Amino acid sequence: MINDSGIFLLKNKEPFDRQEIFRVLEEQYKGLSLASYKLKMQCLLESGKIARVGRNLYCIPDNQAPVYDYEYSELAVIIQKLIYERHPFLEYRIFELVQMNEFLYHQIAHNAVFVFVEADLGDFVFETLKEKFPGKILLNPSVKEYHLYWQDDLIIIGKLPTEAPKGKKVEWHTCLEKMLVDMTAEKVIKTTFSEAEYPGVLEQAFQKYIIDESQMFRYAKR
Repeated sequence: MINDSGIFLLKNKEPFDRQEIFRVLEEQYKGLSLASYKLKMQCLLESGKIARVGRNLYCIPDNQAPVYDYEYSELAVIIQKLIYERHPFLEYRIFELVQMNEFLYHQIAHNAVFVFVEADLGDFVFETLKEKFPGKILLNPSVKEYHLYWQDDLIIIGKLPTEAPKGKKVEWHTCLEKMLVDMTAEKVIKTTFSEAEYPGVLEQAFQKYIIDESQMFRYAKR
């Protein structure tokens, strides 16, 4: 991985780029190959030892500014397992409305689970989930349809934009960068709380967590 002295060197250079990480790892692992370097970089990112904060810019998370993580509900985990069992190679992200409660002044009392699926494959996920949750799933609903058929723990299948960010630890998780964009861009999500909450959400998010701004803005353009 990377030893304490290496972390200390990088910490003093924050933010640092890939070349600086390579130099530190090369000092620790003599004769480090490019393939080994890429593998170690991936491990460092997945383990949370380092975090991406911009285009070719990284930092070392600490207790004051950790990487965002969220513990999904039992319902969301069941949905994920069903999708993976039937469609193991499908790309998707899962988001729960109550994820927003950490940043909202007016709390969301009733949850809904959004499953964003690649390309035009939402129909397959819809067919898979309706067997387990009949009458509780909407496929690409309009705002009117969402509020008309709303019920607690409603499941919404939507389209996943190309190049959507992946979860930091698990691919299907919704990372903070995606969540902050979706709260203003996704037509259904943005109607579930007041726009007056936006400034407070953004302020708290940037104060509490490490955010990859380049990733967030790149996704916003999509």
